[in-house]
Amino acid sequence: MRGTDRAVVVVIALALSGLTALLIAGHGPWAGRTLIAFSPRHGLNSGDVPILLTWAVGMAGCSYLLLRRD
Repeated sequence: MRGTDRAVVVVIALALSGLTALLIAGHGPWAGRTLIAFSPRHGLNSGDVPILLTWAVGMAGCSYLLLRRD
């Protein structure tokens, strides 16, 4: 993989991670019930699970692109 392609994949991974952090940090009406409480006002909600799964799929795709042999 060329250096430019590698840089693009890293930027995509960073953007996806940043968006995931913003979505998980928010408290919207779709947040759902708390699955794991980290404090009285913060925790992992059921609405965070699809976001984390989407992040995992995106990271797997980025890993594939970074590690594949052409």
